[in-house]
Amino acid sequence: MKLFTKAVLAIVPLLFLMFSCQEFLKDELLSETSADFLYNSPEGLENAVVGLYNLNRSYIERGAGNNDHRALIIQAKSDLTAGRAGEVALYARLGWGRDLTTGGLGGYSHYWRNHYRVIDRANAVIAGAEKVTFPTSEAGRKNQILGEARAMRANSYFTLYRLFNNIFITTEPTTPENVFDVPQDKSSPEEIFALINSDLDFAIENLAWTTPDFGRWTQASARHLRAKTAMWQEDWPEAITQSEAVIGNENYALIPNTRDVFAGDLNNSETLFAIQFEDGAIGGGSRNQIHFNLVANYFEIPGITRSNENGGRGAALLIPNNYLVDLLAEDPGDTRDDNTYMISAYIYNDPTNLPDGVSIGDTIKIYERDSPNSNIYTQYYKTMNPGVLKFQQRDADPNEANTIKNIIVYRLAETYLISAEAHMRQGNTPMALDRINAIRNRAGAAPFTEINQEILLDERARELFFEGQRWYTLKRMGVLVDYIRDHAANDNLVNFARERIQPEHVNWVIPEAELDLLGPNYPQNEGY
Repeated sequence: MKLFTKAVLAIVPLLFLMFSCQEFLKDELLSETSADFLYNSPEGLENAVVGLYNLNRSYIERGAGNNDHRALIIQAKSDLTAGRAGEVALYARLGWGRDLTTGGLGGYSHYWRNHYRVIDRANAVIAGAEKVTFPTSEAGRKNQILGEARAMRANSYFTLYRLFNNIFITTEPTTPENVFDVPQDKSSPEEIFALINSDLDFAIENLAWTTPDFGRWTQASARHLRAKTAMWQEDWPEAITQSEAVIGNENYALIPNTRDVFAGDLNNSETLFAIQFEDGAIGGGSRNQIHFNLVANYFEIPGITRSNENGGRGAALLIPNNYLVDLLAEDPGDTRDDNTYMISAYIYNDPTNLPDGVSIGDTIKIYERDSPNSNIYTQYYKTMNPGVLKFQQRDADPNEANTIKNIIVYRLAETYLISAEAHMRQGNTPMALDRINAIRNRAGAAPFTEINQEILLDERARELFFEGQRWYTLKRMGVLVDYIRDHAANDNLVNFARERIQPEHVNWVIPEAELDLLGPNYPQNEGY
């Protein structure tokens, strides 16, 4: 380091001798892509839209906190998980993020800043598209650019509102002229949803049902999101209209079996919107450790080595809790815990280290998870607890913690469950049962003969666990605090979330670092 410093100090005077002050300070464009190009030409705007997809995934890309834990905060805070170890466990236990003094607020800032970056650049694309002259024959090209940008903006505003509640909306991109015009107050829910609805209605009208570029917004994904926003507004007819339009479109269908829902690159008839990580894909090309967080350290068991059949490499930092495991076990025919969505049995596969009485291919005998012996249950949660397979790259090196896997954000199974709930709220029980039983039938579970909110929430847990939707749904229905107190963590594992959850926790605290950038009287969420 000392030699490097001396070298730099020796070079600096030479630079001033070689260049005049004017030449030394002159701006030089080192890239072929400039802001002027991006927002002032059709080709540039198309490139800027691709950039939105890259920004949209940055909160879960490689390096988003230790073990990429920031990608799993919203999953960790639901009632379906137990935090065993690591940073993500601190969120699961409400040790982090429950107020302004407990740490972990950098993760919250990550979400706040990332989504406002997406919004700001979407605003720039939208403003640019309105100014750029497109040939009359390319009106569709312009509306495609606007449709994708407005869908992206709507998605980010909807996410921010559900997380932080006290948010502000703006449709103006940041410029040198307005950069110091800071928001002085939050926007009302009516203002927020008016913009979100308008953006999505435009996207629905102007985007095609499918796209050759997997991972882009389509009419189907925009309609799905519009159905979700309608549920938050208790606009059941609108939710039915939008969800049924997607269900009835010939391009989309439930995958016939649960084994294939999360297989391959996810470019299938059930995926409505996915974040790309594969090399060469739109906004893709980054590894992450999401799957690593969610699978047990089964390889520490004598007679078992890491394999993709056993789920690949894992650390068991965030695990399915007993409540979720028991929900899936209620129906013996349910395939969702049969090494499809969840791995519930690990297989002996190491002939060099087999215990006595065990053969290759045998499944491990699970320790009693409720044993009072601390050594037994600690070992169970570390090495044998069921793991989540929804993020597994099935052809990865099983010894590698960093993997590449596209991530589903919205899929048709949730569309069916939205339709089921909206029909239920409208009193149309036969249609509600038809929609929820389509999910049950695909999973091999017995159909329901009645439906209510609890039944619906249980089925959403079985189908959508760890996909990042649960916390939002519990909040929307007004049962988040009660469900955390009743279900979170496990009785014989650290379950601080049950004790720590308070009514104000239905909204994330706005970190002081973000409030400091807003007006002096900008409101913190109530209770903090």
